[in-house]
Amino acid sequence: MKAHIVSPIPERVLLYAVDEKIRPKLSAVLQRLSIEECIVTDLDLAQDVGYLAGFPGFVSKEEAVTAPPACGGVLCMCGISNQRMNLLLKSLREEGIAVPLKAMVTATNQRWSFVKLIEELSKEHQAILQQKKEKA
Repeated sequence: MKAHIVSPIPERVLLYAVDEKIRPKLSAVLQRLSIEECIVTDLDLAQDVGYLAGFPGFVSKEEAVTAPPACGGVLCMCGISNQRMNLLLKSLREEGIAVPLKAMVTATNQRWSFVKLIEELSKEHQAILQQKKEKA
């Protein structure tokens, strides 16, 4: 019987359109926690989230997509346990770093293009804001 060796997924954060004013502080937090930082550019938007996260089995795509409307920034966590995610989010709050759209890579969204991830996160964010507005 052959052993199936699964290589661990590196702790990585995908960042897109994060405000340049907070980027140095955000980079410092990631470096302090030994989490790899990966900047996603407009040229990467057609790529699958799994490819950008460094998951095996994903290949680069050659297609181009239109950048989504301004989103205020995206932080997508890959290969990070719940305990480490909580530590990261706590560290960001303590440093006063706000990135409006946050996600974890999941079995579902790893097959989405990064632009689709942004679109879905934006819809969810708007729905939450609308709910808060209605309660007020």
